[in-house]
Amino acid sequence: MTAVLNNSIGDKLATLKAAYLATPYPSVDARKQLLKNLSAAIIESKSRLVDAAKADFSTRSDYDSLVADIIPTISHIKYISKHLDSWMKPHSRSAGWQFLPSKVWIEYVPKGVVGVIAPWNYPIQLALVPLATAIAAGNKVMLKLSELTPAINQVIKDVLAPLEGDCIVIEGDANVASEFSQLAFDHLFFTGSTHIGKQVYAAAAQNLVPVTLELGGKSPMLVLDDANQNKAILDIIHAKTMNAGQICVAPDYVLVNESIFDEFIEKLKSRVRESSQSKDCTGIINQHHANRLLSLMNDAQSQGAEVYSSKPLESLTAKEFGIHIVIEPSLKSRIMQEEVFGPIVNVLKVQDLEHAKSVVQSLGTPLACYLYTNSKEPEAVLRRSLQAGSLCINDMLLHVAVVDLPFGGLGSSGMGQYHAKEGFMALSHGKSIFKSSDKMWRSQLFDRYSHIIKHVLTWLYLR
Repeated sequence: MTAVLNNSIGDKLATLKAAYLATPYPSVDARKQLLKNLSAAIIESKSRLVDAAKADFSTRSDYDSLVADIIPTISHIKYISKHLDSWMKPHSRSAGWQFLPSKVWIEYVPKGVVGVIAPWNYPIQLALVPLATAIAAGNKVMLKLSELTPAINQVIKDVLAPLEGDCIVIEGDANVASEFSQLAFDHLFFTGSTHIGKQVYAAAAQNLVPVTLELGGKSPMLVLDDANQNKAILDIIHAKTMNAGQICVAPDYVLVNESIFDEFIEKLKSRVRESSQSKDCTGIINQHHANRLLSLMNDAQSQGAEVYSSKPLESLTAKEFGIHIVIEPSLKSRIMQEEVFGPIVNVLKVQDLEHAKSVVQSLGTPLACYLYTNSKEPEAVLRRSLQAGSLCINDMLLHVAVVDLPFGGLGSSGMGQYHAKEGFMALSHGKSIFKSSDKMWRSQLFDRYSHIIKHVLTWLYLR
């Protein structure tokens, strides 16, 4: 496959739509074969993908590429293939006594052509899992890859060669992405920032294209006074070390009960010092993004926050950025108003759970919320009353890798879900089927006795 020039994107979409119309309902075997081909091509190219990631990032660990990018992709494809037969089966529904002996059911049919806009932070998983889900649902796919990962893009194009005719790859900058989001897809899937997500949503609306928006936002971590502090801190370090914290569900800020705040800060500082000795770490994607993170910390510092770092800020580079703690930043500072998306931990003091909830709600609906406690009551409170895409209790990040859990945001963190059965349903159309015999008796009944039917139904339902 080769990159597509901007002025031909519309033509490429027309080609895919024609291919869809020629085969509007691929068989389960045909879909499984495509998934099998995709999985085999990924596995065959795993070494090339790892090397390409090292080239695209300032530096990237093998662990992040294999464990957090390639393996989850294969895991999801295998899960989809295993369950596809049952997902595709017609779902019986009840017509009710009023419509007997008619039968009703739902069939999940392909939508048509799905557009997928992939981000740079997990350029393998976040491109190929939505693509695999769309293929499983019987769709054709047009995939827009990030311009920040050219080496990975080349490998992905080779990986997708067995899907020629079912998928077209597009490359290019923000202008190409803007043109892409304005096309008349049958569904548009976007992963990225909330700011760009709003633009994608507005563009799709011009053609009434349904969207799935997997955004980010500011995911909070709540540490109550009965929490296992050591576990909570280990999980923070792991989340901020993995992919250098460039993860949409990484904890953006930590709200710590005031009774344990000072102790927690000292323990966290100690772990940050230890983590600075590690050499096999992923770096920031490029120096531009590293400068953005430095700007956020400098702004917080200028507004009275303490910034703790194991090395001077002025010496930081994208390749060796490290983890940093911003202590008690102002809620009005940029670092608390923008998504961090990097290895910076904001830590704030709160009085209790209600105070923590009020802070979270003031900063928008998070994609994920992390609660650390040994009590069931606060767990129940957050399960039922806090708006969030997902809630993790005494753990972090791992929920995204659970293949049987849907994943998605709410409000400012996105709309729609994928992963598991919910992803298949999101990229399918649930077509309602109502079937009656060709006998005339009911039509004649309506024709002759509609006035009686009206009285009977009024008596039954409107008394």
